[in-house]
Amino acid sequence: MCSNNQKPGSESELVEMFKALFKPDFPPSDLLLGIGDDAAVFEPGVDPETKFVITTDMLVEDVHFRREYHSFYDIGWRTAVANISDIAAMGAHPRYGVASLASPPDMTTDDIMEFARGLKDATVEFGAYVIGGDLTRSTDKMSTSMTIIGETTGRILTRVGAQLGDVVAVTGSLGVSGGGLAVLQADNPLIGEELRESVINSHLRPIPRVWAGQVCAGTEGIHCMMDISDGLGIDIGRLCRASGTGVRIFEEQIPVADETMKVAEILNRDSLEFVNAGEDFELMVVGDRQAVEGVMHILSSHPETLPLTIVGEILDAPLGMHLARIDGSVVNPSELGWDHFRTRVQGND
Repeated sequence: MCSNNQKPGSESELVEMFKALFKPDFPPSDLLLGIGDDAAVFEPGVDPETKFVITTDMLVEDVHFRREYHSFYDIGWRTAVANISDIAAMGAHPRYGVASLASPPDMTTDDIMEFARGLKDATVEFGAYVIGGDLTRSTDKMSTSMTIIGETTGRILTRVGAQLGDVVAVTGSLGVSGGGLAVLQADNPLIGEELRESVINSHLRPIPRVWAGQVCAGTEGIHCMMDISDGLGIDIGRLCRASGTGVRIFEEQIPVADETMKVAEILNRDSLEFVNAGEDFELMVVGDRQAVEGVMHILSSHPETLPLTIVGEILDAPLGMHLARIDGSVVNPSELGWDHFRTRVQGND
């Protein structure tokens, strides 16, 4: 083995280290073969109602993360969470993942293993296992990708199904990740240490809402769901286009954390920018009011209280998409948020 600060001696050496790191303490009975062969092997669920869901995400240096802000552990954590959140948005439980890393020349063995530890801790935290992947060299930037397979014996929720009269709700607080990134970029001395630590940590270590997603999928009257990874505005636009509906969102009802509001005030920024900055990894839930209020009750009774807040209502498609601002103005929410292929994305640098 090479010492922590040396460059990796070989891919085989790293694979052996990964085998030791990712080996489950208690291997699940349906996992037949994990890391170390050409492919991993697991058995399908024995329940005939089992359905598999699969998702993949790629993170690229200086697009999704910056090494000046994000530790290698943070990058590994976020790589896993980006995928786990998509599984949660379908109402499924994450099971198995494979991850790939393109490592630039300046990454040491210790750096690579820190990335791997972040990846492992996030997957284990939410009930999944890393069972394979790939390593390669990059000539310049670091990039990573992950594919996760989830499963459920229950109902699958998609972006399709919103109905006239449904309400739109979101889990948790929005804008915390965007506020944390703004603090990292601004380094403003007016932001106290406690506030700084709180919002930055929310940006660096997001939490996917796996349990909340399963509660929603198990509740009749919840019609569709998706995660808010690119910002509330652009994602509600995607849901409405998929469902063939319009929507009205009320800014005054959007749950924005006090810490985020303080950051916006200090930096002289519009808090709605942070709401649409993306990477909150909260869930957007659409259903009839009674069902949504039922989910609210279940979530609020959990020891780790997770609020669900109604922020708007579904309209007929011809009425369009509207976000009613506190100042009385109205904007199209689908034009706000993170899109990799726009030349200018409002709310993002």
